[in-house]
Amino acid sequence: MSPLAMAACVVGVAIVLVHIPAVFAPGLFRRALLAFPRSRWPGWALTLFDLAWVSWVIYHASLGRFEFMKPWLYVAAPVSFLLIVFFMDELLSPRAFGGFLLLVANPVLNAARWHESNWRWVMAIIAYIWVIGGIMLVLSPYRFRQIAEIASKTELRCRVGGAVRLAIGTCLVILGLTVY
Repeated sequence: MSPLAMAACVVGVAIVLVHIPAVFAPGLFRRALLAFPRSRWPGWALTLFDLAWVSWVIYHASLGRFEFMKPWLYVAAPVSFLLIVFFMDELLSPRAFGGFLLLVANPVLNAARWHESNWRWVMAIIAYIWVIGGIMLVLSPYRFRQIAEIASKTELRCRVGGAVRLAIGTCLVILGLTVY
């Protein structure tokens, strides 16, 4: 299985798993979606994951004349986490989710870069949509709540949107298993 096939399958399964409740339990999905921006634990967990990923990337990067600073990551990452969760706690969950979207686009784009199929553009376009969404959420996290309110205004809208995203996730899994 190629890296792009693995990425498409993982992304597709993640989309399907997240949006199954939107189709079958839209009231629960709507409440969870609207509560997410002010939720403390998802924000802390996503922030911890984002900081760990960024620290790993920096630690394995070639920093040139700043190479001597790598050991300080062991101190800087936990201190950064504490500063973020205590001083940027307002709408932390959407901000951290935006950071996650920015980070996860890189491996997908690296997997799609040299794949020979023209279907690789599907994953590349999705990754660039994540980048735009991630930038928007990091800079304007209140937009998450606005979009969530529009997307889940009624149960029917929530179900239809969930069904569309379920179909997209299923298509990505099929692309990962057959094309890539």
